[in-house]
Amino acid sequence: MKLVVTIDVEEEGLFQDRYEPKAVSVDNVRHLARLGGVVRHWGIRPTLLVTHAVASHRPHHEVLLNLRDRWGAEIGAHLHHWNTPPLESLPHPDPVPSELIPTRLLQEKMESLFRALGDMGVEPSSFRMGRFNIGPRMLSVLEGTRIQVDSSICPTRKYYGGPDHLFAPEDPYFPDPADLRRAGSSRILEVPLTVLPLTRRLGRFLGRMDGRSLFPDAWIAWFSKNLGSFPAQPVWTGLNRLKIAAMIHRSRGGQVLTIFFHSSEIMAGGSPYHRTEEEVDRFLKRLDSFFAWLRQELSVESLTLSELGRLYPNGAERSPALEEARAARHRRAV
Repeated sequence: MKLVVTIDVEEEGLFQDRYEPKAVSVDNVRHLARLGGVVRHWGIRPTLLVTHAVASHRPHHEVLLNLRDRWGAEIGAHLHHWNTPPLESLPHPDPVPSELIPTRLLQEKMESLFRALGDMGVEPSSFRMGRFNIGPRMLSVLEGTRIQVDSSICPTRKYYGGPDHLFAPEDPYFPDPADLRRAGSSRILEVPLTVLPLTRRLGRFLGRMDGRSLFPDAWIAWFSKNLGSFPAQPVWTGLNRLKIAAMIHRSRGGQVLTIFFHSSEIMAGGSPYHRTEEEVDRFLKRLDSFFAWLRQELSVESLTLSELGRLYPNGAERSPALEEARAARHRRAV
């Protein structure tokens, strides 16, 4: 099994539902060095997905480049569309869903993000959308860039304006440009976070219930998040549930375990999950124990997002997820 560890390297303050367009703090970035012992000991090759607010802060350039070189890491792009220039007022509450942002504006924001990363000497080939808020419009923008691998799909989750990923695949696949929850013909490899429905069909069942409006949106989202899924995400759950999620994924034929957390979660007070130094220390110990277990019990190999992408065929024709979808259609037809 492959292990992909992604870190959203971003500004502070987002956990309080504040989406400040300017003058945001990025002090947390210097705390990333605290991960060094865990990363080096277990051979973790993380992907650092960097926002415009961080990339445009020149004092952090050397910090991130040194971490990349010491850890064998990758620096990718992370678009926070609410504070990446150009900033334009839109008639929707923040964060404005990407599907409601003009394509032209999304393209200009991506160009700003690429310029800021280019000033660091980085040409990213991996990407994540802020709040996992990706849909057909954002994918069409990515198709016109250098991005090869995306990791914006969060299975079993649904939020305001996106994502609606209740029944998205849990292993890498090439998505359908019209519906990113399905395998299709996109050239971009999608590497979803590992969040597993309790049963294989639960996501599709909840998706059907959601489509028929039998229950309030908030109820379905709450049930899927809190009762209907096992996340292999170290910030969201404890060590035992992390192990259960990984074992379930492997038992279902999962080939890639993809986890994420935020740079601000390594700084005391940077997130509501870790308000004190003791809570940060406990998180680092949980990471260490989880990586140790993954190495010893599942023999995982850690890769960056782009390294993983190079293991997949260039195109969707031979994507395992697409082949499974085709086989399912054939079974229904006969």
